[in-house]
Amino acid sequence: MSDNIAPVRWGILGAARIADGAVIPGMVNSRYCDPVAIGARSWDRARAMADRHGIARAYGSYEEVLADPEVEAVYVALPNHLHVEWTRKAADAGKHVLCEKPAGMTAGELTQLKGLDPKLKISEAFMVRQQPRWIKLREILRNGDYGRPMSFSSLLSFMMTNEQDFRQKPEFGGGAYYDLGCYTAMTARYVFDAEPKRVFAAVERNSGGIDMFTSVILDFGDGRHATFMVSLAEASSQSIQIVCERAFIQLPQAYVPSRVNPNAIAIDTSADHASSIVHMLEFPPLDQYEEEVTNFSKAIRGADAPYFDMNDARANAAVADAVFASARSGSWIDVGEN
Repeated sequence: MSDNIAPVRWGILGAARIADGAVIPGMVNSRYCDPVAIGARSWDRARAMADRHGIARAYGSYEEVLADPEVEAVYVALPNHLHVEWTRKAADAGKHVLCEKPAGMTAGELTQLKGLDPKLKISEAFMVRQQPRWIKLREILRNGDYGRPMSFSSLLSFMMTNEQDFRQKPEFGGGAYYDLGCYTAMTARYVFDAEPKRVFAAVERNSGGIDMFTSVILDFGDGRHATFMVSLAEASSQSIQIVCERAFIQLPQAYVPSRVNPNAIAIDTSADHASSIVHMLEFPPLDQYEEEVTNFSKAIRGADAPYFDMNDARANAAVADAVFASARSGSWIDVGEN
């Protein structure tokens, strides 16, 4: 990659913690990014965040960021129920868009993003699949080094204690699935490199109406199943296990890799339960948010970099629709049936 590539000038919509603590620092550290503006509902909050990160311009509205002629790309860091609205507005203003996940809460909602300028890069912000470790995992699986992946399982959870968090509010797109399950569903699709045919799910909601525990089975056909559980009311967990025809593959610290210690893929090729033949692939510590904004900026400039368009976001939303339909009906639901 040539060092002559010009950094992409970024604007940020929203003063969320994910922007302040993860994505903006990634932009600041990436030579392919130049964060130049931030907008929030409060100018004071935008100015304080801009000052913390050395960003020149702060605005008291999102519209002012979109009207800034220097801004080329926008990172949407708003509550879930605002993602589609502001992705559409940003694209209509001629900006490339990296929208925090989920891009939309339903596949139907994402139809509002049809007809966008095809020259624009629009993507759902799943930073995990920008890790070199995940990119290597897909290479291994696609090459068939250990046969076909047949089973996928994942646990992703943490204990949410802030009662004012937007994830506590169903009208804001709260709940375990929209916060965590969109990751595990995306990961299953990433591992199998395919779309599930049908879904079975169980959901436990709290008195406020959000799902606190969601368990899912995705049937990819040909004997390939993915199972995962996500929760906002359990101890922290973040596991991925993949069983191929000739290997058992695990990713420790799968979704939040270490920034200080090496990260790994563990590949167990033991022929039976009584033996252990484990090969470790190690990867340097990294900031996956820096990888995310770097790769998106490279894609904007036309360079070769991992990029996932809105077709991928629509496919993930179709799985979410089927998950909740299955939980309501207590039966298998075909993906895309809703």
